[in-house]
This record gives sequence, C-alpha cells and structure tokens, in this order.
Amino acid sequence: MLRVRMRVAHTYYNVEMRRTNTIGFDAKHATTGDATLCSYALFIIEAMAKACPRRSYFRMYVPDDDTTPEYESLAQRHNVESMEPDGALWRKLWWLWRLYFIGRDLKRGDVELFHSLTEFVPFGLERRGIRSIVTVHSLEFLRLKGLFGPLHSMFRRVVMLSSLRRSDRIVAVSENIKNDLIKYLHIDRDKIDVIYRGCHPRFIHPVSPERQREVEERYHLPKRYMLFVGTHMPRKNLGDLIEIMPKLDRDVELVIVGRATTYTQRIKHRIKSLDLQERVHMLYGVADDDMPAVYAGASLYLMPSLYEGFPPTIIEALTLGVPVIAAKGSSMEEAGGPNSIYVDSNDRDAWERAIKEVLGNEELRNYMISEGRNYVSRFRPEVVAYNIMNCYKRIGVDISEY
Repeated sequence: MLRVRMRVAHTYYNVEMRRTNTIGFDAKHATTGDATLCSYALFIIEAMAKACPRRSYFRMYVPDDDTTPEYESLAQRHNVESMEPDGALWRKLWWLWRLYFIGRDLKRGDVELFHSLTEFVPFGLERRGIRSIVTVHSLEFLRLKGLFGPLHSMFRRVVMLSSLRRSDRIVAVSENIKNDLIKYLHIDRDKIDVIYRGCHPRFIHPVSPERQREVEERYHLPKRYMLFVGTHMPRKNLGDLIEIMPKLDRDVELVIVGRATTYTQRIKHRIKSLDLQERVHMLYGVADDDMPAVYAGASLYLMPSLYEGFPPTIIEALTLGVPVIAAKGSSMEEAGGPNSIYVDSNDRDAWERAIKEVLGNEELRNYMISEGRNYVSRFRPEVVAYNIMNCYKRIGVDISEY
C-alpha cells in the first residue's frame, strides 16, 4: 500500500486563514536535476505561496526527503507542505508512483488542481475530477533534430503529446514555445497561456562593494570580463565564443560559469589550441548566493545559443545592470527585450562587431543597462503569480485574494 509522508513546518495556522483551495505541484525538479528547472520550480511555488497566504494551500510532491536548504526554507511557509512516497521501495520507484499512483494520493489530499512544472501529467487525474496544468519549457528536440537521436525525439514527442492532450491547460514559458506547440504539435492555441518565468529575488537587490570584492577574490575573477552562464552542451554554441576571443582586445576576458559535461573537454581543447588559457576562465560549483556578484562584475553578458526555451540568465544579467548580446531566434528576444543586441548565432564576424561596439561605446552601454532594467520589471514574482492565478481561473479554480 502506498502511503505518503507529510512534513508540515508549522502546526498552527492564522485564524484568518481559510483554506478553500489545495493546489498540488509536481516539485521533482525543485530538489534534483536540471538547475534551470530547479530554480523555476522553487520560484513559482514561492511566488504563489506569497501571493495567496490566506485562502490557498500548496502541496509539493517530491521523490524523497533528499532536499536542498532553499527547498527546506520554502517548506517552512505556513501554507506549504512537502510530501514524498513513504518507504525505500516507492522512493526508488518514484517514476512509477508519479506516473500512475499519485492521482490516488492527490484525491485523498483534496487536491483540486495539479500544476505540473514540467511537461509531464500523471495518468488518471481526469477520472478523479482533478484538473491539471502542464508546463512546456523547451522543444529543442523538435527544433534541433541533428543533436538528438530519432528514438529520443520520438519518445519525447509521444510523452509530451499525451500530457498536453490530457491536461486542462498548458503553460508555455515564451511566445516562441507557444508558436512551436501550434506549429509542430498542432495544439489548439486557445489552450495555451504564455507565462514568463521570473527573476529570483537574490538578483533584485544591488550587490554591495564589500560583497563584490569578496566574490571576486574567491573565484579570482578578472578585472574586465564578459560572462556566459549555462550547462556545457552543443546547443549553447560556446565554441563560437572561444573562436572570437583572439580577435578582441587582450584585456577582455571571458568567464564561463556552468555544469561540466562530456562536451566540456572539447571546449577546453579549443581554449588550449588557441592559447587562451589566461583569457578564458571556466568556473564550476559557484554558490547560488555568489552569482549576483559574478553577474554584477561583468562588462557584458553573452548568450550565443542555437536554441533556448526561455533563458533566465538573460533576465538575471539585465536585472543586475549588465548589457546583453544574444543570438537571434527562439526566445532570447523575449527575455532580453528591444534594447539588447541580437545577432545570428553562427555569424562570428557579427558577434565580434557587436561585442566591440558595446565595450567601446560607454553611452550605448549605459543606455542598454538603463532600458534593460526597465524591461525586466515585467518578470517580478508578483506579476508571474498574478498571471498564473488567471490561468487557474480559466479552468474554474479561483485562488485570488483581491
């Protein structure tokens, strides 16, 4: 028999709190896996919990109790619970519980709406009267077929289509994703809500000079550097950035922050072959709380990816006053706004010209910083929460407190 263990941080509730709605979240990625999905899950749940403190209850379903400090902090909120399968067997078979058996536990817990923060929706929710929302972050397997095997692409397509058809509504994290859902998977446009992800609060506050110096010393950051943040993978197109470096002034360096993969060795090999070891710096395991200072110290943020669903790093850079140059296509124009600069991902000459233009024109750089900060105000947590509440309303779940 499957049992779910519930961990509640507080045993009392404010007497004014009337729990009229219980929302379940597939929070698997809030504790493990891809860093971008993890930060997205934590951001969304926290934004909703803060926006609806009295009338709603938010229950996070996770594979086990191996969590992070940030997750544990979220679970301490009076209107948030963390739940996981009870027993080692079901924790090992989390995928099976998530696929077929979670619906039974959602029903027992009076969950009215299951909000999946990924592209997957469990089976059996419809017959139990539980409404569902699925989130689509990326369709790279359809847009960049050369980077994925046919079996991988076919499996992703089948799984995604099943979830999209069974869900009551779909959240696309960008207009680009919405258009791709319509074009490649023939999804009804009226079923899709575009809700951008927001910027984590840690990036909103200015970095103090003391904190800036501390982080610069800890990671041996160069005096003048451009920045890239992301996992090392072919679609990030880091190779082209490396190739451009010899054409730039020698005092301009490049800092690459992100998780290493098998692709990392190819990047390192190219750095060495171009004798750039002193100008290209690869950082791993940078603490989340140190990242604002890493951004703030950069002269320029670069995003040369061949494809992005919606890159939060662009928002983070703009929030901290760093101008952005990104690749055309996919969703980077949506994240960077009209006053960032966009060039073809594989046009190295265009990248070189754009970088030199921004670094050599202080007036242009200051304009991009000012307008970028204005643009990213639309990604504040309260704005995102309001848009999600409207999405809930469209399927008959009203949790607003206005």
